[in-house]
Amino acid sequence: MKTLALLTFLTLFLLPGKSYSQIKLSPDAQISLLTCAQGDEIYSYFGHSAIRINDPKAGIDYVFNYGVFSFEAPNFIWRFINGQTDYILQGQRMASFMEAYYEEQRSVEQQVLNISQTEKQSLFDALVENAKKENREYRYRHFSDNCATRVRDQFEKSVNHRLQYDTSKDRKLSWRNLVDEYVPGNSWNGFGIKLALGIPTDEITTFSQKMFLPDYLMRSMAEAKVLRDGGPESFVMPSTTLFKAAPIQPGFGVTSPVVVVNLLLLIVAGLTFVELRRKKRMIGLDFMVFFSVGFAGLILSFLCFISVLEATGWNLNLIWALPTHIVFAFLWLVPSLRPRLEVYLKFTTVVLLLFLLTMAFLPQTFHWLVVPICLMILLRTGSSLKFIVKRKI
Repeated sequence: MKTLALLTFLTLFLLPGKSYSQIKLSPDAQISLLTCAQGDEIYSYFGHSAIRINDPKAGIDYVFNYGVFSFEAPNFIWRFINGQTDYILQGQRMASFMEAYYEEQRSVEQQVLNISQTEKQSLFDALVENAKKENREYRYRHFSDNCATRVRDQFEKSVNHRLQYDTSKDRKLSWRNLVDEYVPGNSWNGFGIKLALGIPTDEITTFSQKMFLPDYLMRSMAEAKVLRDGGPESFVMPSTTLFKAAPIQPGFGVTSPVVVVNLLLLIVAGLTFVELRRKKRMIGLDFMVFFSVGFAGLILSFLCFISVLEATGWNLNLIWALPTHIVFAFLWLVPSLRPRLEVYLKFTTVVLLLFLLTMAFLPQTFHWLVVPICLMILLRTGSSLKFIVKRKI
């Protein structure tokens, strides 16, 4: 969720001259939930959560951050796309933590925990233990084990699991619904993410599961109560704004997916019309369409069948993005083979038509730009079949 890899690793620290385990928080110590707004980079789309320990008497003002990883880690790209990214819990001075958000223009909200001195010390000690070298690393899971869920779990442990949430306003939302709230739909990153999400992301989430998102964690804690002997008490104080950034203005560029995909459909449709009028095939156009869709299918197949990412399994986008299209594209370049590929073209046509007719009833929600992509493929398969039937190919 938040890397800022170089800056973060430059500011990581160990408390000089003392051990974490030797520190006893004073009665004036405050422990807070920090919630950071989303940014415009792919790793910051969902925001970030962290825990602040502020004890002026002990000279402490540090942030415990579960969202640290390094781009320089061995085989980082491969491990990332394969769902094997390891994150660590690390400490950072509050001043340097905030500096990064000033620079990125991302707002930061603070909620001070309303807990006892014993609970403060218990939470702090747990964070110290978790931050030790032998304990700090964990396997990141975007939905089930991230910077927000780890904070939630530590908070619940600190009050001996006596935290009670207000679920009266809970809405039935799937993982995909929640992702859609934060991922820009008209960006190439967003389009790619939404294509990669499979059937598992259409499952309805529980109240607790929604707290994988920092904003949902913040709102849940704002309404949460701790069950005490004297009655329930608010778990956090009213939220305060540590930094207010200007809101991100959504953009609409000529290179956005909506523009590019629909423009390509118009171009393919226009060229297909010209082709049929002139009765002269455009094999290069077929190659580009089928190669591009087949390449996308190879990526989706990897994410679906090889990667251990929890959200990319059983992806029905593979119905239209057949990876075999990439093989077909090259075979189609051989004139003597084209008549023999009639069966494949018919198969593709039937599959696409069935998909378009039934996609609203399938157990997966699809990005609407899938429709113009399917129409592009249908235009080329239809034109190819017409030329094959007339033996002009």
